[in-house]
Amino acid sequence: MGGIPMNIGIEGVKSLAGPIYNVLLGVNPALIGSMLMIARLWDAVCDVIMGSISDNTRTRWGRRRPFIFVGAILGAICYPLIWFVPQSFSHEAAAVYFLCSVLLFYSVFTIFYVPFFTLTLELTPNYSQRTKVSGTLLLFGAIATLAITWAFRAAQSDIFPNAFIGIRTVGIVFGAAFLIFGLMPAIFGRERFQAQIANQPKQKILTNLKVALGAKPFRILMGMTVLIILGVMSFNSLGLYVNIYYVFGGDTKLAATLAGMTGTINFALAWVFVPLITKFAKKWGKERVLSLCLIAGICTGLTKWLLYTPAHPYLQLFDPIISILPNFGFWVLVNAMKADICDWDELQSGMRREGAFASASTWLQKFSSALTFSLTGLFLVLIGFQQSLGGHQPPETISALRLGFILSPVIVYSLALLILRTYPLTPARMGEIRATLEARRGQI
Repeated sequence: MGGIPMNIGIEGVKSLAGPIYNVLLGVNPALIGSMLMIARLWDAVCDVIMGSISDNTRTRWGRRRPFIFVGAILGAICYPLIWFVPQSFSHEAAAVYFLCSVLLFYSVFTIFYVPFFTLTLELTPNYSQRTKVSGTLLLFGAIATLAITWAFRAAQSDIFPNAFIGIRTVGIVFGAAFLIFGLMPAIFGRERFQAQIANQPKQKILTNLKVALGAKPFRILMGMTVLIILGVMSFNSLGLYVNIYYVFGGDTKLAATLAGMTGTINFALAWVFVPLITKFAKKWGKERVLSLCLIAGICTGLTKWLLYTPAHPYLQLFDPIISILPNFGFWVLVNAMKADICDWDELQSGMRREGAFASASTWLQKFSSALTFSLTGLFLVLIGFQQSLGGHQPPETISALRLGFILSPVIVYSLALLILRTYPLTPARMGEIRATLEARRGQI
């Protein structure tokens, strides 16, 4: 259930910032990107601090659950504020409001997110069950992602006087969902290593960061992750612009409707394919299935040119089918592999430091995500995109927009595939590590 508030906080702000602040309010996309970049950089710094605090906390309720509880309440209060920007604000004032409200939300979101993500790394010692945990988290997160894909269209519904009232209502609903589902892991969750870490020495923030970045398996995973965030996720956000200004000639409602339909198909497919991914990973190993996902990612880029076309706009409904493996499989497997790295680290150090790896990974992911916001806005400016032109963008702008949207996955997934070849924690190696740890603890 905790995957729902995670995706509301991560995907919600990123996905709705452009449609609301650029398309509706007319704020320059490069300015929005800069504001998001600043907020994400702040968020990344907060994650490292929160990871260290969580690892070093000792309470009767555990070292994760108290923070999850508080973070869920604060996040639910602060999230809707992002969408309460006054319609009368100038472009500059709206950008400042956006920055301040997102900074506030990210400051409290990290209180929930880092301890919760860390808790998921501790839930099971089993190599295969870790993939199931990661897959289950992603599936529940997909519920929030589905809602987010329809949020812009819902805000433009005729039941609202205007889209600004609509997005505020949507924001309140998302805030309520954040509270309800965010409190569940705090109330019902359990921490496996509470007794084991009671006398574990506390670690400093920089020490934790150094530990994580010094681990070769972790560097390999994060190298692939950063590549995909920068090269795929940043240009995936251009999909809405391709739909609005190329496929539908400036019609935001049609583009938002099709985006919602695509998200719905994506959601349905996730519930079919994610369990299959966990089964394949158990049979063949996580790194082999991850290679398959990366190869599929290369194929998705090659098909976008044909699927996103004004002549046959509904062809793009096939895109979720083609992209299901890279979109979901990559994150299921990489997050499960982070839990394996925590075992590898315990073998080296004798300590459980999930918080160090969780916070370092979220720091790197959010730092990279911060750059994507700036890259997306900068790319739109460089290719000559002008909001004032609506659906009459210059042909060369549309061509550059499509090329950026299509070519980035091909390049990035190919590079990630090369990096993965150096990953050392095979199923056989993890079996050896697990046996050694159990023997050390006197359990076998």
